Amino acid sequence: MSSSRRLRTRHRGRVLIVEFDNPPRHFYDEQTSIELEALTRAVQRDRTVGAVLFTGRGSSYLTHFDVPTMVRAARTTRFRVGYPWAVMTVSAGRLAVRSQLANRVLASTPARDLMVLARTYAALDRLNRSDKVIVTAINGMALGMGCVFALACDIRLTADDIELGLPESALAVLAAGGGTQRLIRAVGTSRALDMLLDGRRLTAAQAHELGLVHYVVPGDELRRYGFAVADRLARRSSVVNREIKRAVYRAGTRPLPAALRSEAAGLVTTLTSRQALRSLDAYHRHLSSQDELTDDAVIGGWIPLLEDGVPPEDRSR
Repeated sequence: MSSSRRLRTRHRGRVLIVEFDNPPRHFYDEQTSIELEALTRAVQRDRTVGAVLFTGRGSSYLTHFDVPTMVRAARTTRFRVGYPWAVMTVSAGRLAVRSQLANRVLASTPARDLMVLARTYAALDRLNRSDKVIVTAINGMALGMGCVFALACDIRLTADDIELGLPESALAVLAAGGGTQRLIRAVGTSRALDMLLDGRRLTAAQAHELGLVHYVVPGDELRRYGFAVADRLARRSSVVNREIKRAVYRAGTRPLPAALRSEAAGLVTTLTSRQALRSLDAYHRHLSSQDELTDDAVIGGWIPLLEDGVPPEDRSR
């Protein structure tokens, strides 16, 4: 994958590093949505990638949505669209984004801004369904779309001196792109309501306390730490990555009986992979070689598998 105007990419081992590059503040615009949609499709097919690390070029992250794009979208329709019509419009957009022809045709019509939204939903959903681990290192302010994007990543690290949040209510706009739903799942209903209604910004420490981010790191160590996390997780089984994400993102919001069936299917899928067999054999040999099964002996068998991983499994199974 080559560099693009909004998303700069480079490979480092099994990690694909992606930098937002729309100076001065990397606002999320139509071109970003086009490139992100294409990138997520390419990553889905790339077996050399085990993890993706998103961050911002320079000292800015994905600050927020491009305001001129939002103004244009608000002015496209001269009348208020009621909720039932909006549901049909959004559904049509999500179907259209699957077609390259529809994308080209609608790009020159007032529906182009609807396609930005549809592409964004599709791309972020693809990240959640991916068998790659998606890590983001938040190296600058992340408001609105910046925070929405971070919430769609599996592992979120942030510099200790940044702020993030969903302040869209101040503009009389809903935090979309999956922002409301992923926020609820990250911090719970009560805290999500408080953040969304008030539009309150959080410091890195507050975001960590609420569970919005996983790690807070000194700014000058963020990229190194973010890559270390991505590099370690890139060596894990793609089969188990996919099933863990299915269990968390999909089954975790379904009724318990259906969720348990999905979990059981995930166990069967992972247990019958070749990588699982190699890992289980290695761990069994380790336990069998111990004179005494102390706590240290047991942990000693897990550490190499967790830290170093094993060669990628044969995907023919």
